[in-house]
Amino acid sequence: MRILVAEYAVGGGDGKSVSLLREGKAMLSTLKSGFERMGHEVIYPEAETDFEAAVDKLSKESDAGIIIAPDDELCTLTELLESNTVNLGCPSSSVKICTDKMLTSKILSEEGILVPRIVSVEEVERNEEQRYVSKPRYGCASENVFILNGKKPREALSFYDNDSLDYNIITEFITGDDISSSIIVGNSSVLPLTINKQFIRTEGERLRYAGGFVPYFIGREAESEITRISRKVVTMLHCRGYVGIDFVLGEDGTAYVVDVNPRPTTSIVGIAKVLNYEVTDLILRAKFGTLPIAEDVKTEGRFVFDLS
Repeated sequence: MRILVAEYAVGGGDGKSVSLLREGKAMLSTLKSGFERMGHEVIYPEAETDFEAAVDKLSKESDAGIIIAPDDELCTLTELLESNTVNLGCPSSSVKICTDKMLTSKILSEEGILVPRIVSVEEVERNEEQRYVSKPRYGCASENVFILNGKKPREALSFYDNDSLDYNIITEFITGDDISSSIIVGNSSVLPLTINKQFIRTEGERLRYAGGFVPYFIGREAESEITRISRKVVTMLHCRGYVGIDFVLGEDGTAYVVDVNPRPTTSIVGIAKVLNYEVTDLILRAKFGTLPIAEDVKTEGRFVFDLS
């Protein structure tokens, strides 16, 4: 089978961020190597002047494909992929919801899943000693995420390319452990893979993703709760394929869902090193076959990825 792996940073969509390019290369290499070990041919765009046009062309030449792109581009590119070949990732209808942080938070909250509360600029201005998080409504890899403390919060939004409040959200700041879960979602089953540690670095008022390690052991009870929530989230949002969910595990053990990533995340690089299954095989089985039971999926060792 010929499989398209279209990674946005490597493909030419974003030449501005060295960090995102490093992550993109690592994810592309992981997926490419995995599919090739299974005997498949992998094609991918690289340094294209028009990434969308390249995806259109290459997807027509592929038997299946998967897109890795920023939130504000992912839905359009997924729709394009679906019009030309088999999509191995989340359907575009699911992507449209997951990549909108405000909409995702609203849906999850209405279903009883804890998320950081979205607040107004006015509330931030009234509470100068309270910390808040300001981030793009559509974004990835902790790009343009800032801590606010009530001191001129509107000016903080000028860090964004578009300072309209329609394109940014402010949430309460949750103190705790930054983690993520990685899941494979098939047509009739959900397979938890790993829980991962995330390194979040503070640079002044800015928060940056700086890597992490896989797997991360948080205790049996907390792991069970994260897995339960992850299953509920991906089922509720109709996700498919590989999904990464970002959490903050509060100091009292309460888990808050911060982001739902309907695509491969950087953690897949470590997962491929420690899992007893080929992660690309699981992605294909989620679409075309049957996933193994959770008890059969195990890890050995630990993989650290440092982006600092």
